[in-house]
Amino acid sequence: MPVARFRPISRHVAAVDLHGRFQVAVFLVRHEDGLLLVDTGFPGWHYAVLTAAESLPRPNQITHIVLTHAHVDHIGGAAFLARHTGAEVIASEVEKPYIEGLSLARAAARLLPRVVLTLNHWTLARRVETVRVTHTVGEDDRLCGLRVVAIPGHTPGQIGLFHEEDGVLLCADGVFNIRGELGHDPIPGITLDYAQAEASMARLAALGCRDMAPSHGPAILGDAPERLLRFLERRVA
Repeated sequence: MPVARFRPISRHVAAVDLHGRFQVAVFLVRHEDGLLLVDTGFPGWHYAVLTAAESLPRPNQITHIVLTHAHVDHIGGAAFLARHTGAEVIASEVEKPYIEGLSLARAAARLLPRVVLTLNHWTLARRVETVRVTHTVGEDDRLCGLRVVAIPGHTPGQIGLFHEEDGVLLCADGVFNIRGELGHDPIPGITLDYAQAEASMARLAALGCRDMAPSHGPAILGDAPERLLRFLERRVA
């Protein structure tokens, strides 16, 4: 079981950092009835997530599990956690079949993502216990103080979650912040559609949210739109 590090981000939002090459984090969001969990980490990391939740003041029951997209490091513990907590499992309608077991390679238009995602499916994804999505959400839906933001590209139906009261955007893998560098594809081929991913990054910047918390790497606090736009400008140049 990995060692988890609890990292407060705002009044209602905290990250649970789990060790790994790409600094995987899941997020606990406090609401009046308990906690909403955003993503679940790799398989076998569920006890670290539960320990972090149980360390918080009550009510600390996980009532909702939102899966931002279907990659293994985001859904690996979902089946166990849903069964253990009784929480409903939530995702976008587009992402639902991939979370439930369909290979993301089927959505790939280019050869490299098709090959990488096929290998990923047969070596990693097939070892993940199947989880059923019990409720789907779409653009601008609201859940426990969070507003859903569609950010496709990395996967077909990836979503981000904007905590409007705290002014923090949980941007999933719409943005990576690894070793101080922003990006959208630390592993070549893992992002399905580069153009769509960069359009989603531009959309995130246009939201005007100063603070963003990616699922990989430190939160981007105070200047998130500017940093995203600088990254996109360098891509065009």
